[in-house]
Amino acid sequence: MTASSAAHDPAEDDGRGTSPADEPTRVLVLNHRREPLQQIVQALRRAGHRATEARSLGESQRALDEARPHVLILNPVVLKAGGVELGLAEQQQSVRQPVPVVLLVDDLQALEATADLNVPIRDFVLKPASPDEVVHRVEAALRTRTELNRLIARTRELEDQAATDQKTGLFTDRYFRQILHVEYKRALRHGTSLSMLWVDIDDFKSINDSTSYEFGDEVLRYVAGALRNGIRETDYAARFGGDEFTLLLPHTTPAEAVQTAIRIRRKIAGQIVQAHGFSRTVTLSVGIDTYTGRTESSPDELRARANKALHVAKRNGKDQVWLFDQDGTGRAEDAGRRKSDPPATRGESEAAE
Repeated sequence: MTASSAAHDPAEDDGRGTSPADEPTRVLVLNHRREPLQQIVQALRRAGHRATEARSLGESQRALDEARPHVLILNPVVLKAGGVELGLAEQQQSVRQPVPVVLLVDDLQALEATADLNVPIRDFVLKPASPDEVVHRVEAALRTRTELNRLIARTRELEDQAATDQKTGLFTDRYFRQILHVEYKRALRHGTSLSMLWVDIDDFKSINDSTSYEFGDEVLRYVAGALRNGIRETDYAARFGGDEFTLLLPHTTPAEAVQTAIRIRRKIAGQIVQAHGFSRTVTLSVGIDTYTGRTESSPDELRARANKALHVAKRNGKDQVWLFDQDGTGRAEDAGRRKSDPPATRGESEAAE
């Protein structure tokens, strides 16, 4: 998975009775008391709304199943907390698509039952209800709903920006850490493998120094694209910062992680990046660690071990894939692990470039 922009909320409308598709807003009148509300329904229709009246719980449920309304007008038989009718109103709510509720009540005391009603936008009209007053309250609720939708969309946009690295379109490291903790708990609960790849562009500083920062950005985007295209839709790719990237591969064994890393490394090494009058061959070093459930670990340890393996790969010549294990760190592309190579220690990892 890679970062993507927040989707437009189809429930947003202009507040006056038309949706983005220029369809009338749907107003459902739940008239369970079967009082004469036909004038209200007709007034709503004259104002451009698609008003429907339901006179029983069964009719109301069928109408709600057919189409989710933009506004509910509720004339309940019994107005009480936890009642079936208020429950219907609450069931229509969602974080991204709130449905305003206009209550028709006999007196203000009746509103006490709605104090804990889980409806973000609600209003009331005292009976006998004037049709014009009801239309006014409905359209005021629609305007409030539209503004709330705008705020929700803006919040999603800001969340998306916080999750997305603007230069590469991959996840940010901050968001990646959240994903890592979630996926680690899932792997722990279900006893499945979870692999992490730590990827570094070899000699990236030299590329920047000998070309231009614009070309360096093109190299970052090229590598990000190769990483994104080299993993499954259920995997995650993030930019750690500078010239480093991280990949998280759920349900992936060490051998499968190695094959994925080798495939990506070879694809990058076989291409030449050309842009802004420069051309360079780019190579990657990759460190891998996998949680298999056989030993105690943690999300932070998974990151640390993959990073240790990466530093050993760079220290041993770069353009390599290395796999961390408890005995030592072996080069994954070798036929067998090189036992002569010492395990990566914390001091060695921090000192390696």
